[in-house]
Amino acid sequence: MAPTLGYWELRGLGHAIRLLLHYKEVEFENKMYNDPQEWFGNDKLNLGLKWPNLPYYIDGDVKITETSAIFAHLGRKHGLDGSTEQAKINNDMTYSAALWRRIEFVRVLYGDNYDEKKDELVAGLDDKVAQFSKELGDQDWFGGSELVYADFCVYDLLDVWNQFKPGCVEKHDNLKAFMARFAALPTLQKFMNSDKSMKNGPFNGPNAHWGAAKWGAE
Repeated sequence: MAPTLGYWELRGLGHAIRLLLHYKEVEFENKMYNDPQEWFGNDKLNLGLKWPNLPYYIDGDVKITETSAIFAHLGRKHGLDGSTEQAKINNDMTYSAALWRRIEFVRVLYGDNYDEKKDELVAGLDDKVAQFSKELGDQDWFGGSELVYADFCVYDLLDVWNQFKPGCVEKHDNLKAFMARFAALPTLQKFMNSDKSMKNGPFNGPNAHWGAAKWGAE
């Protein structure tokens, strides 16, 4: 039986996991919720999940919630957690950095004071992007010479940022090359070139002030 990845019908925290599964050519059910009642009123308490939350990943008896735990499991299973100790360290640090910068970004997008904070958010994005450029340096991947699961998270985050502030990534030659290199991975081509890739969003839930899903709008 094929594993199931459950998440909202948007990119958010679930999309980088989808990218990883497509890259590894895993046949899986991409369960996307666009009715909050289906999740909160039914599946959340009826799937046998510990710490019920979205995203979740179910593969037979293996049931995992929390984004970091899912990535750690899939990284180990598919050899994307780094083959050397340094690659593992690079992966762990980069993944954590990408996750927290996404959380900081999204927190403003959902905030009541978005209009007041927007200019500050836009202005501060260049420094955040520059830090990823510095850490990548002249390497192909954030794991060094090998692709690691943090690369999936960084690619997705930079793609979102580049749509929020067009051109903020392209000004860095190494990040521009990184994005092109990632998008050209052979096993990702079919997904990346399909409507399922959600290239233009939605990126966030219906209550966000930018990139919001329409399915839950009041």
